[in-house]
Amino acid sequence: MKRGLLFLALAAIALQAAAQAPAASELFARADKGACLACHQLPAGAGPATRADVGPALSGARMRSLGRARLAAILQDPAVDNPQTVMPPFGRHRILTRAEIDALVEFLNALP
Repeated sequence: MKRGLLFLALAAIALQAAAQAPAASELFARADKGACLACHQLPAGAGPATRADVGPALSGARMRSLGRARLAAILQDPAVDNPQTVMPPFGRHRILTRAEIDALVEFLNALP
C-alpha cells in the first residue's frame, strides 16, 4: 500500500514537472537557455526567422545525418569535437538539463 502511494506521489510530481517544462522550440529562443537563435538559423517556417550566421544553419537533413547521440554530445560540450568553437557547453555548464538537451535533439531531428 505504501509503495503504491509513493508511486502515485512520484508520478504526480513527474507529471507536474513535465507540464512546466518549456517546449524545445521555446528553449531554442530563450536567452537563459543559451539563445540558440542568436547564432543559428532554422529552416523557413520552423521557428523565428533570424539572420544569424555565427553557427551553421540547422537544416533537418543535416541534423539527422549527425545522429541523436552526436547532437546530444555537441549540446553537452561542443569543445570535445571542436576546441575552437564559440558555442557554450550547455550541458557541462548546466545551462540545459539532460531532459532539455534531449528535447532539443528531438526538435532538431524533426526540422524540415
